[in-house]
Amino acid sequence: METVTSETADTIGLDINALLDPKTKREHGEHGWFDKGPRSFDWLLKYRCVSDYIDNYTAKSTRTQRLYVLEKVLRAGRLTDPDQLLKLSESQAKILIKRVWQFYIQHGKQSYARIVSITMRGFFEAHDRELHFKRSEQVRSPRLVKINIEHIPSKSEIYRMAEVAGSLRNRAIILCLYQSGVRPGCLCNWNYELVSEQLYPEIKIPIQVKITPDMDNKLNLYGLPYYITFLGEESARALRDHIDERKNRQRWNPKTNDRIFATASSASRGEPLALSGVWEVVKFAAKQAGLDPKTIWPKVLRKSFRKTLNTTENLDEDTKEALMGHRLPGSRGNYFDYHDTEEVREKYLRVDWSRGGGNGTRLKELAEANKDLGERVSSLENKNKELMIYMLAEKAGIVPLASPAELHRIPTKDLERALGDHVARAGHDAMKNSEREASPTYQLGKRIGRKRASN
Repeated sequence: METVTSETADTIGLDINALLDPKTKREHGEHGWFDKGPRSFDWLLKYRCVSDYIDNYTAKSTRTQRLYVLEKVLRAGRLTDPDQLLKLSESQAKILIKRVWQFYIQHGKQSYARIVSITMRGFFEAHDRELHFKRSEQVRSPRLVKINIEHIPSKSEIYRMAEVAGSLRNRAIILCLYQSGVRPGCLCNWNYELVSEQLYPEIKIPIQVKITPDMDNKLNLYGLPYYITFLGEESARALRDHIDERKNRQRWNPKTNDRIFATASSASRGEPLALSGVWEVVKFAAKQAGLDPKTIWPKVLRKSFRKTLNTTENLDEDTKEALMGHRLPGSRGNYFDYHDTEEVREKYLRVDWSRGGGNGTRLKELAEANKDLGERVSSLENKNKELMIYMLAEKAGIVPLASPAELHRIPTKDLERALGDHVARAGHDAMKNSEREASPTYQLGKRIGRKRASN
């Protein structure tokens, strides 16, 4: 399908067609899907200046996006190779780049205009050239529409999404995103070795997950070599169910580096799941659960994870940040022990990940009930102390003059020991009296006393 425009170039020589994303004709494959073909930017990779720039990025999606932008700018400026772009003067380069992003702004694509700005400034900086734009020339950040419409699902909504997600794989994706708090792209990179020893032969709760820059390239920005997070019981069992299903139904014999989550369609079954696949799973589950899919995407499940952490009492902010994979600011990072996984594991176990009740509500109710029960036991113990003291004082023929607070401070063990001695003596005296009353002399005296009383 060809794109038709009134003119192929504007008044300053910008090739408009290069910016309009014309659709190319593609052949359908065996399963009805479009066959994969070469990327339009592949020709750029043969240039050393492009390799020096793009190799700074490791994420596949970021590399693809940056190369597409670079290609568009070159074609729009009628440049045949990227070296020509670097030979432009600062003024010429600024004019070209600015007019490209202005084109996207005029077409309502302010976010893409900002990507053009970031990409091209990065390309020039990678070759020791800086492009300085005046404040009035810079692309303003687009309005954050998502923040206005996003819905952070509650625990009950997340479990409802998991139940209607459509497959064991999708259920595991929803619960693992929620209970680990990892970024969606990181989940796509989970391999079998990461969790296998903790899932088999028995599940070890919680499952410890070590996230490295290979799985989440954002750690490189924070300067973190890794961070630790965990999976609760629900997500661990869902993950094992998914793996068992792949082994049994798909005859999957996993190797250590095999991705856990793979595509399920007949055309590309077994291929590693892409980020777009995670989006489809989350959107589908939200719709099936009766939620508006426009307001829910994978990132909000990470926010639900943080929201659950926030509702947990006695969980410090540093641990929350560490579980999120954030670098702690300033000296807080210097004094936080990232290697003490046992401490973090213990704190993670305090969080109520179960589907029953709200986020931490049940734990709070139990804590309040225990506190009330403790107060009642303490009150009964104090009353018991007072009774023991007054009983012992009566037997000794004295009157206690101490205040109730002073009486309550007397150790319970001392009072119990004194009462035990008193009961032992009273029992001994009662036994002696019984023996005396059973003697013949006592019985004879008792009969004589009765006869005199009757006379």
